[in-house]
Amino acid sequence: MPQRSPPPAGDRCSAHYADGLRAHAILLQHCTECGHVRYPAAPICPQCWSERAEWRPHCSCGEVTSFVWYMESLHPNFTEIPYNVTLVRLDAGPVVVSSLPDATIDSLRVGDRVHATFSDEPGGFSVLLFEKDQEA
Repeated sequence: MPQRSPPPAGDRCSAHYADGLRAHAILLQHCTECGHVRYPAAPICPQCWSERAEWRPHCSCGEVTSFVWYMESLHPNFTEIPYNVTLVRLDAGPVVVSSLPDATIDSLRVGDRVHATFSDEPGGFSVLLFEKDQEA
């Protein structure tokens, strides 16, 4: 398991997101004026420029839209190779960058349905990961 770094401290826009991950939930920011789902979190809505927003829990399901496999470690904390970096479009709309630690090179495909898992890290923070849904 790689040793992950905590998110940057003092970022008021993403603090709620990080709190949600610690509670094993995906909290996303919603503009209260136009309803746009903001990810990453931002102080102003990119659609209507409103500063008003609220945080709402979301379904932790989505679909793989792209991925890459790293065959050598590009950082000393990532010693288990190969590993993937995957883009997942959440059912709520936004795309998140994550990983499917249990996937294999021959099993991961664009279009795979996935659901969130959470890794509680020693530094007191949690990381959003995904795993493939069981095929019917």
